[in-house]
Amino acid sequence: MIRLCHSGCWILIAVMLAGCGYAPVYSGGPGAKVKRDLSVVAIGPIRDRVGQRLRNHLFDLINPHGRPAKPEFDLSVDLKESKQELAVRKTEIATRANLSLTVKFTLTRRGQKSNLLTGQSVSVTSYDILTSEFATLAAEKNARERAVRELSIDIANRLAVFLRPAGAPAR
Repeated sequence: MIRLCHSGCWILIAVMLAGCGYAPVYSGGPGAKVKRDLSVVAIGPIRDRVGQRLRNHLFDLINPHGRPAKPEFDLSVDLKESKQELAVRKTEIATRANLSLTVKFTLTRRGQKSNLLTGQSVSVTSYDILTSEFATLAAEKNARERAVRELSIDIANRLAVFLRPAGAPAR
């Protein structure tokens, strides 16, 4: 049987973590500049419905207070989707599939043509192919949503690390 730590143990853990040098990327000190820089990133349109979902997630992470009034940076994103059927039965019917979403993104400063940051991110999620077409479509939709959320978090984190002030620790 596992015994939970007493409250004194939790205090010790909290003190140890506080002294280890980790600092939030988005708050206080250098993080305030990152948060401000992220808030002035204009996210360009992304084609298709999946692209719209990705853009909405990016807005929630990068511009939680709405579109920037005076954007300083432009983020362009290109999204590609592919499916691969796996776990094929002897009857040649697939029972599992992988959904791959690949994004290529570019950050530029408004009024300049040179790219400040380019990157690529890939998310692969799996879902079951069931006998019910509706259930399969629901599972595929859920896998797509998980992939879109994962990609938006990755892009936001990479932008935050890129926009942190020079000399600030990358934690």
